[in-house]
Parts: sequence; C-alpha cells; structure tokens
Amino acid sequence: MDDDRSAASDPPVHDRRGELLVEARDAASRRRPAQLLAQWADDSLVVPSAVDLRTSVALDALALAAASDHEALLLSPVAPLGATSVLGPTSQDRVLSTIRPVEVVSDPTNVLALEAAARIRRSPDEEVRLCTVHQTLRMQPAPAGRARTRHFRMFAMADAGRARADDGFEVAAVMRQLGAYRRLLEAAAAAGLGAGDRPRAIVRADDGHAVLGDRVAAAIAAAWPGVEIVREALANAAYYDGLRVGYGVHRRGGDSATFVELVDLGRFDWVGQLTSDRRNRLMASAIGIQLLPLLFA
Repeated sequence: MDDDRSAASDPPVHDRRGELLVEARDAASRRRPAQLLAQWADDSLVVPSAVDLRTSVALDALALAAASDHEALLLSPVAPLGATSVLGPTSQDRVLSTIRPVEVVSDPTNVLALEAAARIRRSPDEEVRLCTVHQTLRMQPAPAGRARTRHFRMFAMADAGRARADDGFEVAAVMRQLGAYRRLLEAAAAAGLGAGDRPRAIVRADDGHAVLGDRVAAAIAAAWPGVEIVREALANAAYYDGLRVGYGVHRRGGDSATFVELVDLGRFDWVGQLTSDRRNRLMASAIGIQLLPLLFA
C-alpha cells in the first residue's frame, strides 16, 4: 500500500514536463550573447562540420542515385523517444533526449525500421526498400582527428520483408545494398570526392548463422571476384541478429594497415519485434558519408 500511495502522489508526467519547460525557458533567459559565442566555438555538438556543404550535397546526390532501387525518405530531425535504445541494446545516454517524448535521431537505420514495420503491418506480403541521408547526432565524445564533430552525415538503407527459403531474403538484400555502396564509392572517386581501392568485405556470423554467412560470402565472391572476402566471428551478437557485413577500401598507395571499413550492414530483429512476427526480416546498413572527403580526398 505504501507503493500505491507513493505512485499516486507522483505528479503526472505532463506536469513534470511543464516544469522542465519552465526551467529551460528560465535558463535560456539568463544566458548572454558571450556565452552563446563561447559555446559555438567549443562545443562539438553545435560547431559546423569541416566538410563543405556543396561537397556534402554532391555526395548526397551520388548516394541516392546509387540506391535507385530504394525509396528515399526525408526524415524528421527527431524520432520517438526510445527509438534507439528500445529496439537494440544501446544506451539512451548516447542519444540527445528531449523534454518532450522524442529524441534527436542518432541512427537513421532505427527510424527506417519503424517506417518499414508500419508498412509491413499494412501490407504483410510487401517488401520494403528504403534509404535516407541524414545529419545524425550522438552524445558520446567526438572521435579524435581533424575537425570531428558529434554530428555527422549518414547514408542508410533498409530492406524489410518476409523470410524466404535458404536465406534468400537476406542474401538478396546484402547484394542489393552492397551494390549501391560500390556504385557510390565508384561515383565519388570519379567526381574527385574521395575513395580508395582494393575493396574488402568482412562477413561476420555467429555459430547459429554460419550457413547464412557462407551464403553471403559465396554470393559476394560470385558477383565481384575482385573483392577480397574475410571471414570473422560475430563479436556484437546482442546487437546484430546473427550476421554483420563490413565493406571498405584501402587508401591508394597503402598496404593492409590502411584499410578503412566504411560500410556497416547487418541483420536485425527490429521489424520482427515491431510487428510481433519473427518471420519478418530486416537488413539495414549505413556509411558515414562525410568520411569520404575527410579520409580519402
């Protein structure tokens, strides 16, 4: 009964939210122009990217053209609160949460999963192919290096649909998405916007999905004989649903130590969770697209 009385005495959520809004308004009213300028100069959450906007827009166009099989979405800057941490084992601390029940998008693949699940609930037999380019914000410290910020440009893709025999859905989605990334890197190199050579795919699978890893590796080898294929055990098994594929290139003129893994592609159970149907599959991937001019140009 003590617990019941305590719960009943707690202020409603909307009351606390109102109090927080008042606090934010009061805090903003106490700030001075000098404080704004000081934060603008030093805070990696707000400083502009080192990548020129025209270069970024050009890369956006190349990425979207490379993924012509996928519908391109223009996402909101915010997503439902918990979009990152509820679907996967990711801390909410890496997300900029707001007073209202939304969070700033820290991973567009999670948001694409929400849209894919909504479409599949309406049309269970539909296969959904989505992509987006999004300015992403994360709260962990910015990586070391020249002009790194906690906001960065990501190009992401998501394929969702019903499981098929012999891992047919997963293999087809991997090949479709890797094909788009290969076209993007080739187009970026041709445009002088930065890319490397000697491509490598790293296929990682856990013990329960070794056959899936074999099928993906065989499909990559058959389609692109020039791609080096490396097999590894899946390290982050709690996040990925049995399979993770990395794709990257070497800096030109370098040796194996200069390999840069650019693309992160994996199988996730998020659409299965959202639709309460484990037969629904999701293959999602992303690349930090601004790394191309920063690392290779």
